[in-house]
Amino acid sequence: MQLKLPKDLTDKLEQQLGAEFPAFLAAYEQEKVAGLRANGLKVQPELLKNLLPYLQEAVEWCRDGFYYADSEVRPAKHPYYYAGLYYIQEPSAMLPAQLLAASPGQRVLDLCAAPGGKSVQIAGQLARNGLLVTNDIHPQRAKALLKNMERYGVVNVVVTNETPDRLAKVFAGYFDKILVDAPCSGEGMFRKEPAMANDWSVQEVAKYARWQQEILSYVPDMLRAGGEIVYSTCTFSPEENEIQVQNFVNSHPEFHIQEMRRLWPHQNKGEGHFAARIKEQNTPSVNTKNDANVYQACDISNLKAAVREALQDFSRQVWKQEQAWLKWLPPGGLIIERNGHILWEDKTLPSLKGLKVLRSGWLLGVWEKGRFRPSQAFAMGLPQEAALSAQRCNFSAGNEQGRYGAIRYLRGETIQIDNQEWPSGWHLVTIDGFVLGWGKGAGHSLKNDYPPGWRWED
Repeated sequence: MQLKLPKDLTDKLEQQLGAEFPAFLAAYEQEKVAGLRANGLKVQPELLKNLLPYLQEAVEWCRDGFYYADSEVRPAKHPYYYAGLYYIQEPSAMLPAQLLAASPGQRVLDLCAAPGGKSVQIAGQLARNGLLVTNDIHPQRAKALLKNMERYGVVNVVVTNETPDRLAKVFAGYFDKILVDAPCSGEGMFRKEPAMANDWSVQEVAKYARWQQEILSYVPDMLRAGGEIVYSTCTFSPEENEIQVQNFVNSHPEFHIQEMRRLWPHQNKGEGHFAARIKEQNTPSVNTKNDANVYQACDISNLKAAVREALQDFSRQVWKQEQAWLKWLPPGGLIIERNGHILWEDKTLPSLKGLKVLRSGWLLGVWEKGRFRPSQAFAMGLPQEAALSAQRCNFSAGNEQGRYGAIRYLRGETIQIDNQEWPSGWHLVTIDGFVLGWGKGAGHSLKNDYPPGWRWED
């Protein structure tokens, strides 16, 4: 099926592409490509390729990403998807976070983050060390963002639903790197979402360019000296890309463009994308977050004795050691109890009072009726070594019975296995050692604790 593009757009693209314009149009008659990316918090890309034989070659600009034949497989209908092993993502959308190249220990902001694919990619780069603040201005999209942070095991994270100006007042000079995947006219996605082309106009491009300029205006205030910005869009429009970036550095001479990259559908396997890496050239200030006095073992001194005892009792159930749970927490944090919620929070966080915060850290669970009840986020955020050493029920995707058992769990059903006894207390439920969630032992059965809003849909 040939995609119909507005004439004003095709005229503009013909002028922009010159001799390459016929090849560009021909690309829109070809089938769109599909991709997914290994979640670095859960699995290495080499192992994922072994687990999913249908994966094809790696995405050129992202070693964690792979192409697959969209017409032949359904990656979202596999227990590994529910275990958070991979994120289904358009290949070109993997570029911005790859350019950002966050390092463990850094503080990173993903300013326009929903639904969260790029945040998951950044979290894999941080490797549970440092802090990610991920934000979206739209309330419903921010809720979806939070769910994805939890499903994919992102633990050192703060999720907010805020405007850039309000974030800038709280996080002045705080971040080492900031990703601005800006709202845009979406020209690069028209092959994937043909209906979007019906809303395109010159006026829409100008509207988005003004919005992008406003968003970017607040970014320098949140960046540390020597920090970096990656600005990206999924559109072809120079007004929203090169011109936008050049206007930004003209207004902020302390910034310099390090690189700019475009992905065109006739040149690459994927849709259209633009990304630019921009660096602040001033001398970096002392980075106190890497100070050994700041980043140390988690502080639990603020917890009430009864809460500590409940956590220790839970840890004895799952790992047979009362202090084992502390081993699985990221460095540089403290454990707090707030209105019955037990959270890990980063010690370097400024006061978030006044912001719309969906989650201020890793939700470990709730303290209710003198007992600790672990959260789904706690289960999904545990490293695999924690799962392998835990009291658990493990299914195998390598045989039909095991895969069906995992699917039954994901549907919310009680687990019963012939001649299997389940001691009282909490058990992890895993698929080939990768966490799916919690169950509670009840003798001949394991009561299901998988959240209703997460369950398998046929």
